[in-house]
Amino acid sequence: MTPIARTFYKMPSNVLFFTVVPIFYFLFVLAYDPFHISEFLAVGQGRYTLNLLICSLIVLGVMALSRMLLYLLRRVLDLGWSLYILWCVGEVVLCGLFISIPMGIGWAGVRTYFSTMSLCVLYTAGILVFPLSILTLAIQVYVLKRRPSVAPVVDERTLIRFYDEQKRLKLAVSSESILYIEADDNYVHIVHLDNGRARDYVLRSSMRALEESLARHGLVRCHRSFFINASHVDLLRKDANGYALAQLDKDGVKPIPVSRRYYDAVIALL
Repeated sequence: MTPIARTFYKMPSNVLFFTVVPIFYFLFVLAYDPFHISEFLAVGQGRYTLNLLICSLIVLGVMALSRMLLYLLRRVLDLGWSLYILWCVGEVVLCGLFISIPMGIGWAGVRTYFSTMSLCVLYTAGILVFPLSILTLAIQVYVLKRRPSVAPVVDERTLIRFYDEQKRLKLAVSSESILYIEADDNYVHIVHLDNGRARDYVLRSSMRALEESLARHGLVRCHRSFFINASHVDLLRKDANGYALAQLDKDGVKPIPVSRRYYDAVIALL
């Protein structure tokens, strides 16, 4: 199962979804009146504009909650395309179900609630399929354009393969490109260079599980929570409190703490 790009989990992508989708819903209904939905939204009492606004706000609320959840769970989720499509279908169904609440009240006594709910889900699906499909396609095209057309040649001997707790391969990267690795509870941050830019890959694993492989590829422990690539260390300095810090050769990367226990080992590699 091919996983979706990590771009789909990032905040800008999710903000795009929960702003564009409700705006599209409002303008599309207003301009084209699909399925003659104006008669349905008017509920026979001339409240078309009010109900259209309420429905658009419901779409906004559902999309915002769904996409914020996707962002918050970015560290533990690894959705394939089938599951991502199912996630989008769930968003559409939830929008339709919540829209059926005010519409069911408006049509009470004229339509059964089940028939109103069915129409709400059907109409919502017919409208939202367009912005969801277009945004998904646009982000995927953006991801593909950013990928290099020719993969750089990597020496297999320097390649470090990172596996999660289920022994699934999650990342393969040259040891030379790794800046540092930081432990964070049940996760590790693998900060490495990708086309000259520092990237932070979050992996569900422990430092203990990686220690042997990292040491074998020349990375050195400099702190209880850090491994560092000594070849990327510009200098060692001390902060105002006298603690040693390793300054790396990449702008924008934070200094890495070096504890007294590992100080000599780091110095020996510089």
